[in-house]
Amino acid sequence: MAFAGALIPIAERHSTSVAAVAIAWTLAWPGVTGAIVGARSPAQVDGWLDAARLELTGRDLAEIAAAIEATGAGSGPLQSEK
Repeated sequence: MAFAGALIPIAERHSTSVAAVAIAWTLAWPGVTGAIVGARSPAQVDGWLDAARLELTGRDLAEIAAAIEATGAGSGPLQSEK
């Protein structure tokens, strides 16, 4: 939950959802052409639609990388080369 909370300011800057930011981050990686996501209800899909058009800035990507490190949300590459 701490990691998702760290994405809120980014989502607010782009007037979108945390889910859209997370998916856009996945799509920002070189060589990634799609992201597989699942929904428990049709309403959840509406929150993801922005991900396809969302262009994350270098600042956004740096904040996401910092959040991954700070929260221990994962390992491996932390920032896209985009």
